[in-house]
Amino acid sequence: MRKILFLIFLGLTSCQSTYYIVRHAEKATQPASNPPLTDTGQQRAIDLKNLLLPEKISEIYSTQTLRTQSTAKPLADATGKPIQTYDATNQADFIEKLKKIEGKSILIVGHSNTVRHLVNGLYEKDTLLSDIPDNDFDNLYIVKRNIFPNRTKKFIAKTYGRVSP
Repeated sequence: MRKILFLIFLGLTSCQSTYYIVRHAEKATQPASNPPLTDTGQQRAIDLKNLLLPEKISEIYSTQTLRTQSTAKPLADATGKPIQTYDATNQADFIEKLKKIEGKSILIVGHSNTVRHLVNGLYEKDTLLSDIPDNDFDNLYIVKRNIFPNRTKKFIAKTYGRVSP
């Protein structure tokens, strides 16, 4: 009987998806069109890797820009998971795709003007009311979606790495 209850519990807990949503780390000012990360940004990407490595991230998503890809790269390298790209101009379809993923932990790297839409769309509630300020890079938003018992959702906002000015 205990074994059956354990298997049921294991099955129910595996139906939770956890989404870790961040803005890319600190970027250089040049080139203006597709800047790399600064040294501080590179350290933040490493801090993100160190924070999320124990979370057993199974999928990593980033836009095609150098700054978002570079933010995700340390975790991708450490886990052996590829960085999958998404189109930031078509977030509605991307959010619906993410909602269908069950039982996984997922990192999504976005931009100051896209993170709000990702969080609100996954949480299905307008929790973040404005875009992230230009000098703010240390936010980590976590959305947990459970299939059981009642399709519940949980939102957590925290920071990581060096505090943004």
